[in-house]
Amino acid sequence: MLDVRDLSGGYEPVQIFQHVDLQVSAAESIGIFGPNGHGKTTLLRTLSGLIDPWQGDIFFDGERMNREGRRGSRKWRNFNYDAVTRRRMDPKKVARAGLIHVQQGNLLFPELTVTETLSIAVSAASGRRGWSVAEVQQLFPRVAERRDHKIRFLSGGERQMVSIAAGLIAAPRMLILDEPTLGLSPKIRQELCGAILEIRKTGLPIILIDQDVAFLEQIIDTLYLFDHGRISGRMSRDEMPDHETLMVMLFGERH
Repeated sequence: MLDVRDLSGGYEPVQIFQHVDLQVSAAESIGIFGPNGHGKTTLLRTLSGLIDPWQGDIFFDGERMNREGRRGSRKWRNFNYDAVTRRRMDPKKVARAGLIHVQQGNLLFPELTVTETLSIAVSAASGRRGWSVAEVQQLFPRVAERRDHKIRFLSGGERQMVSIAAGLIAAPRMLILDEPTLGLSPKIRQELCGAILEIRKTGLPIILIDQDVAFLEQIIDTLYLFDHGRISGRMSRDEMPDHETLMVMLFGERH
């Protein structure tokens, strides 16, 4: 369903990741595991079109998401290159195709209420039937309890629940979750992990970044190791070692 070939990208002038190949079938979920600061989030932002790929191909359900060819070099230091250059990838097209990205960091409009935030998500569904408000409120009871509250008055965990709820209402055909439980209290983290497991049980394919190997093991079919901007390993769920062994694989033996 998702086919990524020789993908490279970053933030001008620094290349963050290079030569990434990965495939996700319609019945599969994958995890991406690796050290912080090595390009995992930048890769996901490129897959959803929030930043343009430098080279490579992204196909979703057989449809090309980005323009062909390599990105041209930006030669003019004092010139706004983006003002006259067409984007190589349109995030609206990606969302309308059903590749829905719930970003890291609770990036919601602080002055909107929970109800208003969820009402916006419907516009990304592009005619597909997503989860209803009642269904996401059943999955996240706190969303129902806070429905008339502004986003800025919610806790970090509650904002993350609203973010995922909005992603589900947007009718994903594949859902990208970037460290959804990062920085949360153990209780809220447990609630979110349980909810994501329920989402996976519906058959929705998920791309998940998380640092908890035990949690990843419950959700994913295939794990990709990501190190210094490259995929350094791939293994099935049955082959996954514990967290300490994975860290040794990435960093070598500790002395």
